[in-house]
Formats: sequence, structure tokens, C-alpha cells
Amino acid sequence: MQRSNSKLRRLVNANAWKWTKSDNTSYPPVFATFTFKEEIRDIKVANKIFSNFIKRLNYELGHTKKSFLKYITVIEFQDFSRDGVVHYHSIFFNLEYIRKDILADIWGQGFVHIRAIDQVSNAGAYVSKYLVKHFEDDRLDGQKRYFSSRRLHKPIEILDQFKANSISSLIPAPYLAKQKEFTSKYQGKVEYKQYLLERTQSLNDVVPDLDILL
Repeated sequence: MQRSNSKLRRLVNANAWKWTKSDNTSYPPVFATFTFKEEIRDIKVANKIFSNFIKRLNYELGHTKKSFLKYITVIEFQDFSRDGVVHYHSIFFNLEYIRKDILADIWGQGFVHIRAIDQVSNAGAYVSKYLVKHFEDDRLDGQKRYFSSRRLHKPIEILDQFKANSISSLIPAPYLAKQKEFTSKYQGKVEYKQYLLERTQSLNDVVPDLDILL
């Protein structure tokens, strides 16, 4: 569960503010919740409905039914009882402005709630608390705990300790937001550093010759 949470958080941060409009400005990430007015409990049925919704939304925004939209979605249950009703939390990375009532009409299944997170500095940490609440639910055993659109930006993972230290040393100090050491049951002593770049920046923008170092 911890690995899934970390992977999801990194994937969100690799894509938030990283998709651009035709004028080269970035789309702000949008967080949305989709519920069913009918009490749908079958995950496969719900996933099929959501997949068809994404196709309709692509089409309504002026694109084909193929995967223009970039997003990550998780399944959540209304409660932890065995008859919990399915609903979805999604973060969209390139959703053009659309009125809530129009989005609800395209969804056509129930309530839609949209939350702007354009003022959030760490989108991955913010949304992961919503996106992973039901990861441990055994109703998701054998199912994907979250799913995403194709061709999202992938986070850079550096496993070589020497390379990681070299690159870390080149990141300007003002970007360091958090630093701590702790002991992990599985990994032993861990030194953790968190850097916060500007919204539209990537590591390539602050570390010279990053490609060579990798």
C-alpha cells in the first residue's frame, strides 16, 4: 500500500502543470468526484461506465473519443461496509474549462463535484489523501486500485546512489522544502529530501546537463 501510494503521488507530481495549451500556458490540475445516483456496487460495471464517460467527454471538448484527456482515477466506496456504493475521484491534467452542469450532463450518472487545486504547491501530496483511502479494501483485490490515461509523463527514478547524490548536490538550495532521516523496516536508514520546483519546471530546468548525469 505504501509503494502504491508513493508511486501515485510521484505520478501526479510528474504531470500536474506539465500539459500545455495551444498558447503554451499550462493547464491547471482539476480534482473531480463522480458519484452514481443508482447504487452501483459492481466495479467492472462502474469502470465500463466511467470509460464511456471519458470517451464522451473527449468528444464534447472537440476531440476524438481517443485518449486526449490526461488523468488519474481511483475507485472509492461510500463506506467500508460490504455494500458500499462505488464512486470515483479523478485528477485531470489537461481538462479545458467546462461548466460543472455541463460536465454533470456528460457524466449522466449522478453528482459531480469539482475542486480547483491550482493554489496547491504539492498536488501529489494533496490529492493522495483522497486517492488512497480505500487502497487496502479487499474488494479491490485482483482489481486495479487506480487507473490512468495513456502516455502520462513518468517520474524519473534514479536508483544509483552516486548519481542520486551528484544530482541532489546540483539542485539549488532554495528548492529544498523538507529534509529528514528515519529508519525503515525494509530499507534501514533513509535520508529523505523533498524539493519543490516552480509549477511548470522539471528537474531538467534546474540541473544543468541532467541528461548527461543520468
